[in-house]
Amino acid sequence: MRLERNTICYTSEKGYNNFWYPTQQKLIVSKECNAQKLTWISGGNKIAIRILKENLIPLDISEEAVLNVSPPTKNEYTIVWIDKCFKN
Repeated sequence: MRLERNTICYTSEKGYNNFWYPTQQKLIVSKECNAQKLTWISGGNKIAIRILKENLIPLDISEEAVLNVSPPTKNEYTIVWIDKCFKN
């Protein structure tokens, strides 16, 4: 799927039974890019996507947000969440 520049997404955290869940920590997509939609069920009103770290900028400067995007290497991926109402 294609994500537009300035799309808001949320970092991930491990929770119950080692499932991944969205947090309240926001990131922004820095440029239009490709991402992979994941078929995870634990996100409530959000969907999980796999995206290159280099395409993300933290909006909330916290340890959790920075760890999700650092180091922003070209070929390293992370899992973030976007709202389901986003056209996908």
